[in-house]
Amino acid sequence: MSNDIPKMQRALATMQPFLASFLGLAAVRVWMQSNFFGSYTQSDAGLLSIVNQLFYGLTMLIAACIALRKTPSSSANNAIAWTGCVLMTLSTVFLVVNTEIHATWAFAATCILGGIGGAFGGGTWVAAYVRLGVRQAILYGFLSLALGSLGGLALSFMNESSAYVTSMFMPAISLLCYQKAMKAPLAPNSEKPAYDNEPRKTMAAFLIGFAIFGLALGISRGFPMGEPVNMGVSGRIVHQLGVVAFALFIIWWTCIAQKRLSFIFLWRIEIALVAGGMFLLSTLPDEAAPFAIAIVNIADTLMLAVVWVAMQDISRHSSVNPLAIYGFAWAARVLARNLGRVAIIALGATGIASTAANVIIGIVVFALAMSMTLLLSEDLPQTRPLFDTDDEKAEACRTDKNAQPHRKLHLANQELSSQKTVDTFDDEDGQTMHCSTSTAPTDLDAGEHGDTVDETTTQETIEEWFKRTFGFSNREAEVAALIAQGRSKNYIAETLFVSQNTVRTHAKNAYAKLDIHSNQELIDLVRDHYGENL
Repeated sequence: MSNDIPKMQRALATMQPFLASFLGLAAVRVWMQSNFFGSYTQSDAGLLSIVNQLFYGLTMLIAACIALRKTPSSSANNAIAWTGCVLMTLSTVFLVVNTEIHATWAFAATCILGGIGGAFGGGTWVAAYVRLGVRQAILYGFLSLALGSLGGLALSFMNESSAYVTSMFMPAISLLCYQKAMKAPLAPNSEKPAYDNEPRKTMAAFLIGFAIFGLALGISRGFPMGEPVNMGVSGRIVHQLGVVAFALFIIWWTCIAQKRLSFIFLWRIEIALVAGGMFLLSTLPDEAAPFAIAIVNIADTLMLAVVWVAMQDISRHSSVNPLAIYGFAWAARVLARNLGRVAIIALGATGIASTAANVIIGIVVFALAMSMTLLLSEDLPQTRPLFDTDDEKAEACRTDKNAQPHRKLHLANQELSSQKTVDTFDDEDGQTMHCSTSTAPTDLDAGEHGDTVDETTTQETIEEWFKRTFGFSNREAEVAALIAQGRSKNYIAETLFVSQNTVRTHAKNAYAKLDIHSNQELIDLVRDHYGENL
């Protein structure tokens, strides 16, 4: 525990300057829960949720298509933020009116304005979060999720009028926090666009995977007859505090324990929660349905942060407009979930849903299996692993006694370094770093491996040469540098914590860029480049 204290202090130091502003994203979720999900006193709010989410998803889809053609200016982003705030507030006003007069026009105004306003209000935060580094985005994103759950849980114990009055302040709070967040002295999206070289099928796999999983969630929400399931006090607590617990665990894992977060790890959690919830729905008595639905709702809520931080990382390392990346991903998730929700309602209306419960469960399980097939791949994406914090030279400055052994860079021949330069740059947390690098030649030698590169040559030097000269991705450079040192694929896989198939894929990509066909050719190429320094 004592070893975690310095890490915790560093994490808190990172959090302090703009913590309050970036947590403004939570206000959007609190507003959404209160207005369109009945503060989760039920699995959802039925028709109100469905109609609202339809306009929400369509707005995100249209906005994504527009963003592909034209990047919004800072003034346009500000206009979007204000528009979202106004529409969200007006939607709440019409919702209050509808509870009094129960008019179709008020219901329609609530859903349409809320759908468009929610898309604008949430999408506004893309411009702020894309400026964050990996760990900052994970920290603020999952903290916002946890705070939103605590706020939603509190609202669920208020009477309806008090909850609506409270939610009216959420859009303004979100807007004020956004304006402050945009003033944070963080680097804009200037990272190397690694994902520009990513095959299009990668993004297609993400979108289809999100859509199929969303379909399963939509069906699960109304199982088996399509009606919302009432959530008692215990169900609400399990749902919201379960989200808080998972969010805090991810924050501890990434920001305090300083371990690398894997998208596959997050997606396995999602799959396990939905599969577990459906299993309990199909086996436990009807009285236990709210508990099972709470588990499914945990998965649905966690997916907000999973998609958010994944798209943030892709956006930061891509030249594609972030609004387009976020918009397509969000639309795929929301519209597919709505489709599943409508489908279970339609089955319930026919009266056959209760007798065909096993068939419905089979459909959900099939959807989960398909999303696993698409997204549980270590080769996705190919050019750069998601949430990789080892990009850029900042990693060289972090090699202290607390660094993981497989990430330590071998500082070689410092006694031979006659000249040094100091590079100033921003690390992934937006902190200014100063790193001394030697300009003297680095020796290569043939050691016990015969023609292999001696370990006195730093991994860092070879990796930088590959990236600078041949356009390698970070992972390709890591793999190629280790191969050049005579390491086996099994050793590389264990060192980098990836599968041997992933190593083979990166090696194949490296060979193609170098126009070579074997390990020995790679070793010879490196030796030819540095041979004059022997």
